[in-house]
Amino acid sequence: MKFGKSLSSQIEETLPEWRDKFLSYKELKKKLKLIEPNSGERPNKRVKLDGNSGDVAGAGDKVGVFNGDGMSTEETDFIKLLENELEKFNTFFVEKEEEYIIRLKELQDSVAKAKDCSEEMIRIRKEIVDFHGEMVLLENYSALNYTGTSAVLISFCLFA
Repeated sequence: MKFGKSLSSQIEETLPEWRDKFLSYKELKKKLKLIEPNSGERPNKRVKLDGNSGDVAGAGDKVGVFNGDGMSTEETDFIKLLENELEKFNTFFVEKEEEYIIRLKELQDSVAKAKDCSEEMIRIRKEIVDFHGEMVLLENYSALNYTGTSAVLISFCLFA
């Protein structure tokens, strides 16, 4: 099974509120297909994005610049979309990580308070198991986005 189909099926199986937070692999691949492959030349290209706007540094309306080499509009569009996607899933991950740090502290406090109450400890243990499951989902989310980003970047290197 191709990665794109595998990613789509895994997204369908995840939490509904997370689905739009994954890498838009299909959109990136569409943008990538619009880029015309270079002839056999393989100059060492490095993109420099303007940190404030997400634009390619030195880019005009139609053409960006890679160390003096011309960059097509399609390449610029691809890079902007990739930057937006990276920001999207990184922001989501950081927000979840912060939530989980707070939740862990709350669970630790609950355990400390409920030492002598076995019924309360059983309830807290169930919460800990659920919490662990959510952390595993976040780990899987991270791995899928990393793999998708790597696949897209490898394809970009082959095209550009």
